[in-house]
Amino acid sequence: MSPGRAASALPILLVEPQFVLRRTIVAVARELAQVEFHETTSAERALPVLGVRPFSGLVLDCDDHAVAADLLGRLRDGAFASPPRIPVVAITSLHDPDRDAWRQSMGVIGTLHKPFKIGALLERVQAMLSSPQAWVGTGLPHRP
Repeated sequence: MSPGRAASALPILLVEPQFVLRRTIVAVARELAQVEFHETTSAERALPVLGVRPFSGLVLDCDDHAVAADLLGRLRDGAFASPPRIPVVAITSLHDPDRDAWRQSMGVIGTLHKPFKIGALLERVQAMLSSPQAWVGTGLPHRP
């Protein structure tokens, strides 16, 4: 493992429907040897992957709020192979303070609004992997 890579035995699951953005995130992370991503194109496609494979974190596109909320609720309820409290970073093109606040109440450690710099996302991911205490909270609520 490269010295720049965060210490993580498991990859991060990246859920992003936009092909160019998804591939750019993965390529830059690989080039900088910062983090390993496993990628899916939608929250629906992420469900079976989450069911059988653990991840050290999740980067979740939340533009489809209902589907993203369902995935987050299931994650926090312990329905997947990963621990229910893995760190989550949300990405969205929608500026909605109520949804941002709800995601924060579900333990999402931050929301990046598109367009964002890939470096900003990778910094957030590295921080969540190197400082688990930054995302471990107390008593996450269930779905709204």
